[in-house]
Amino acid sequence: MTPSDPFAVKRAAMRAEFFDRFFLLGGWLGGTDTYKRTMWAAVPDIAVARAGYALTMRKGLPEPDAANQLIMAGHEAMLAQWFQRPLRRADIELAGQWFERQSAVKAFPKHLWDTILRQQAGADIFLPIDIWGFPGGQTFLPGVPCLFFEGMGGAISYLEPAMCRYFAPVIQATKGRIMKLAAGRDAEFGLRSAPNEQANILLLLARYVGGRGQLTSNDTAEFLFPELFRSVGTIGHEMMCAAQSFERSLGDAEYEMMDRFVAALGFGSLLCDLVDAETVGLENALRVMRAHPATDQVGIRVDSGDIAGQCVRYFQRIKAAGLSPRLIVFEDEVTPEAVRRVYGHFREMTGEEPTMLFPGAGGYWWRLVHRDTLAAAFKRSATEDRPNVKFSNSPGKETLGGYLRVYGEGDTLIVADASEPPYGEALFVKLVEQGRIVHRESFEAQADRADRTWGRYKQVRLSEKISEYRDRFQAMRQAEIGRVLTGRG
Repeated sequence: MTPSDPFAVKRAAMRAEFFDRFFLLGGWLGGTDTYKRTMWAAVPDIAVARAGYALTMRKGLPEPDAANQLIMAGHEAMLAQWFQRPLRRADIELAGQWFERQSAVKAFPKHLWDTILRQQAGADIFLPIDIWGFPGGQTFLPGVPCLFFEGMGGAISYLEPAMCRYFAPVIQATKGRIMKLAAGRDAEFGLRSAPNEQANILLLLARYVGGRGQLTSNDTAEFLFPELFRSVGTIGHEMMCAAQSFERSLGDAEYEMMDRFVAALGFGSLLCDLVDAETVGLENALRVMRAHPATDQVGIRVDSGDIAGQCVRYFQRIKAAGLSPRLIVFEDEVTPEAVRRVYGHFREMTGEEPTMLFPGAGGYWWRLVHRDTLAAAFKRSATEDRPNVKFSNSPGKETLGGYLRVYGEGDTLIVADASEPPYGEALFVKLVEQGRIVHRESFEAQADRADRTWGRYKQVRLSEKISEYRDRFQAMRQAEIGRVLTGRG
């Protein structure tokens, strides 16, 4: 923030408001699943015991270019859900009264919350929780814990729904990398595809971490983070059709809107498909370009019909008209696969590199953005000094026991126990200490880490202690199943 920046005060206030909005409904204890209340009311001694929990993405993004890799992102907003500011003693006490007396499920883990309140003085209450995890931009593999939580087990348990939401920024960061690899350049991220403004900006930030995507039609994002984002905007159909009437030709009405826009602004991507992109729109676009020879910032936008064919046709006609090369934006459900198809067709038909083609990807950024895509799982892995696991008959769902850390050695991610000597480079950093966020870094630094780590890790290995825990638990399970099956249980 510089004194000469007239926008600095407003920007700082809006950034603070943006992250504050992720804080769960004013810190009310209802920001979790109902069964958290019932479980920890039933076993109050277990609720206050030290415990460890791991957040794991069990599956990779189902896109070939992902190569079973994921990129960490979203700490700024995801941790804000519980740790942006302290809880309030009065709110915790009021929540206890509601859940014990008024809720349809009358249960409250009173011993858990009374213990937390007794340990701290004053109105502000911080959760007795430490969180370790991959920093933003770190590439990792599914099945490897990406965050690990330590502290009072019942309190950690309350975080599960909020922490599982990491699936969204992790998906977006990975998509950002995949699109960058396919397009070789940026691809616009629109505003209307998001369920709300908050989600759009959060996932823009994640996309930047994964692939340094900057271009967006979200003007608020550019104002909040001008060092990260650049606005893009041109003509929309609502303007293009405004001159239509029954008293004139559709082509004349279309040309008028194109010409007025370019005359007023001197730039823009002409939207040519109002009448027909391959006949009327093509001729009108060329006519406008000829009428404004002083600017080469007037290009084309195609978003329906034969996209690959139109990109070639417009390029060839612009070149034949003696005009300088123009940017051609192509849309219509653009995906990395579609980008490669359009680029390949262009190379085949023109013999040139598609340097003037620009993908405008809208819906792609939200495709498969839900928890089941990555199977985000938040599971207990230790209580006091005892490892805990969740068994499963489904592959990939059995969890690891212990207080987990992750290391990198060559092309291998190693999952180890915190009590073991380091196995190579420590990849986890401390994100939260006793309920306070302690790790902050710039989005540029996170994007640098994504550049350094993408493609590095190919396999996962368990440390000696974690392997022992797994093998012993598996043997115990098989023995007990065997006793039941043989009638000796």
